[in-house]
Amino acid sequence: MSLYQLHRAIFDYLRAGEVKAGAAPDFDLGRYDLTEEERKAFEAKDVAAVYQLGLHPVLLNGYCRAIGYGRDEYRDILSAHVVPETRTGRWHKDGA
Repeated sequence: MSLYQLHRAIFDYLRAGEVKAGAAPDFDLGRYDLTEEERKAFEAKDVAAVYQLGLHPVLLNGYCRAIGYGRDEYRDILSAHVVPETRTGRWHKDGA
């Protein structure tokens, strides 16, 4: 249930920022049932931590941009935490 609360908090933070138009919104995290780890990651604006906690990529993109990162900047931050996916075509035999 807590991951939902993190998603909700970031969604609401992004909406509050749209209303404030450019300035950092006044935002109360007390309304959300976050774990201590989630709260620390949000308050520290730790992009890698919220990514590892499972934040949806669309919300992650908006959050990064709202806190001042460009796409290339947060891509560099996240590149150390991404595990490359290895794929094998269906025509390959097992073990080959």
